[in-house]
Amino acid sequence: MLASMLAVTIGDVGAAVTRGLVDSVNEFAERLVLEQAQRQGWLEPQLRLTPTAKPSSAPPCPSGWQIEALDTRYLSRLRFSAHCPDRAAAPQQVLLLRGQLSAEVLVAAQALRPGQLITESDVLLERRDITNAPEALSQFDAVLGQSPRTSLRPGQLLLRRQLQAALLIKRGQKVSIVARNGGIEVQAAGEALDAGALGAQIRVRNLASGRIISARVLDEAQVEPALR
Repeated sequence: MLASMLAVTIGDVGAAVTRGLVDSVNEFAERLVLEQAQRQGWLEPQLRLTPTAKPSSAPPCPSGWQIEALDTRYLSRLRFSAHCPDRAAAPQQVLLLRGQLSAEVLVAAQALRPGQLITESDVLLERRDITNAPEALSQFDAVLGQSPRTSLRPGQLLLRRQLQAALLIKRGQKVSIVARNGGIEVQAAGEALDAGALGAQIRVRNLASGRIISARVLDEAQVEPALR
């Protein structure tokens, strides 16, 4: 009876120690991943961690485990090592975890065409699994004034690589050339010889003089002479 009780006690202690190691690694991993998520600007990130393999039994570590991230490039395979400074000769414990991350991210509120200028009514925030979507976006400022490179379906995630600066001026479009000097403003009619996004430099022909100048795009119908 005593031997049976002793075996159970030892088994329970071993399990408790292992759980202590796993909990320590989970806590470290969760803090690390959520800090990275915050730096990405994702809103209200939530993380779930599960071990990919049963950890081996570990003896107690009174001073606490020293944990190091070995590989956190992929949430589906997070790799950490744990070392107990009380036992310098003991091998490191290596734990593999699988992470599942969700956050409030931007999705298309309606179908979006390539080149369409994205406005606030075109997108909305939804909680989505972004485990395999590291280019997901949560900040409206990151998408407003941009345009999709390809068509986006309603509810589709907006990813950084799918967006580009929206073309405000098209080639051949009539524009107003605005030159300012102090409090004096002069405007002239022009024709865009290039397409351009906000802030881009394009060639513009002054329709009155026929002169071609380099101009900076101000909005959908205005440019200003670019400083040389």
